[in-house]
Amino acid sequence: MTFGGPGTRTGPRRRPRQTRSVVTVDAILEAAAKLFAREGFERVSTTRIAELAGVSVGSLYEYFPNKDSIAAKLLKCHCDRMLERFNERFLSAAGGDLDEILAAFIEATHDAYAVDVRLHRALLEQMGRVSKPRHLQRVSMAIVDLLENALRPYGESLQRPSIRLAAFMVESAVEALTHRSILYAPELFDGELSRELHVMAVRYLTAPAVQPKGANSQGETST
Repeated sequence: MTFGGPGTRTGPRRRPRQTRSVVTVDAILEAAAKLFAREGFERVSTTRIAELAGVSVGSLYEYFPNKDSIAAKLLKCHCDRMLERFNERFLSAAGGDLDEILAAFIEATHDAYAVDVRLHRALLEQMGRVSKPRHLQRVSMAIVDLLENALRPYGESLQRPSIRLAAFMVESAVEALTHRSILYAPELFDGELSRELHVMAVRYLTAPAVQPKGANSQGETST
């Protein structure tokens, strides 16, 4: 998943290829993650990131044109790890029942953010500014693809008319509520949020379809 490209406002100036360059970039990202989590994005400067990373500001600018590009790279790393985690969880839950598949999805989502909730709060606050909509769309739809594939073997037990739409609905609801809890009510994130998300997803996927009042057998609303 790509957040920005070389030469863009949030893309890296050049990609590290030699071992020394990779170590430098890793040190910059680690330092930025610590500072963003501790003090928030706005209060941190590239100078302080470079100091904590043990590199010169000039070295930092060889790889990142600005602070936004560092945040974009951290978001990309987060998304890459999340997709790997979903793959691993779905593989381990394969062959189980629907309840286990949904538990695997929700636990993977929670665990991806639980690594450092304060860092993710700082990144989520900047996400709309440092990440282009098409990049966020690509990540979300990749997760929908994984969830759709995981749900497909259970199609007969699902009460929804479209597995694709169901996967989109569940992914969107779980991701949005996870983000909102981190941003607005972090005390709920490590509380009962995962359990309630699980209940919501199971009930949605297995509940019989309900026609709106006034709809006929073809789903058309009478006037």
